[in-house]
Amino acid sequence: MKNVLTQVVAGAHIKYVDNVPFILLGLKPSGNWEFPGGKVENNESHSEAMEREWIEELGVMVKCNDERFGHGRSGKYEVWFYEVDIKQDDYQDGEPISQEHIDVKYFRLDECDGLEMNSINKTMINKLSNRYS
Repeated sequence: MKNVLTQVVAGAHIKYVDNVPFILLGLKPSGNWEFPGGKVENNESHSEAMEREWIEELGVMVKCNDERFGHGRSGKYEVWFYEVDIKQDDYQDGEPISQEHIDVKYFRLDECDGLEMNSINKTMINKLSNRYS
């Protein structure tokens, strides 16, 4: 039987503070920081999976940009990276709250080098840093 990779989506939310880009990351129990996201379920598009995962993990609704900015493989996982916009409406303030991570936090995009992350996430941080510098 052929090994099938599990499809995973990960979202990058960039927020500007005083014209400086910050990125939202979640802290896993392993001590690694990661882009929020998760597994794509059967019959679910990448954007549908991203929207569901951000509600589950952070309690916020997002709009997933259609064009991915990155892609990688790690073990049995194939990870697709997209930028997301957090929606705000009358029912929520758009502030992410950790529901599945130990913590969620915005980091200055140019100061993420020292964070513990897996190699795919480090590569994607570098891509975003180049894009937003």
